[in-house]
Amino acid sequence: MKKWFYRLFWIPLLVLAVLFLVANRQPVAISLDPFSADAPAVATWPMPLWFWLIAMLFIGLAMGALGMWLSGGERRRKARDDRRTVKMLRRELADERRRRAEIVAPPLLETTNAT
Repeated sequence: MKKWFYRLFWIPLLVLAVLFLVANRQPVAISLDPFSADAPAVATWPMPLWFWLIAMLFIGLAMGALGMWLSGGERRRKARDDRRTVKMLRRELADERRRRAEIVAPPLLETTNAT
């Protein structure tokens, strides 16, 4: 049922997005100057609208990925510290097991038969 609702929502949305991108192929210059619409101080070169929409999508994706990576820094540091701790504890455990094995069963001394 969940898959059916997923398809019912996303397939028409994707079809509409493709139709929108194909219908808007005329060149558009993006202006970042709110005061002068005729001669903007900051504007991009004219490109098709679909180019700007897809470029903004990828920029948003990259910014989101960067934000996730930056916010996970403390968790990655803690994971590195935990790995080091586990490695040290395993080494100590192996040493302790070796010591206990030597205490329980000390090495046998060779005995010589004197005749």
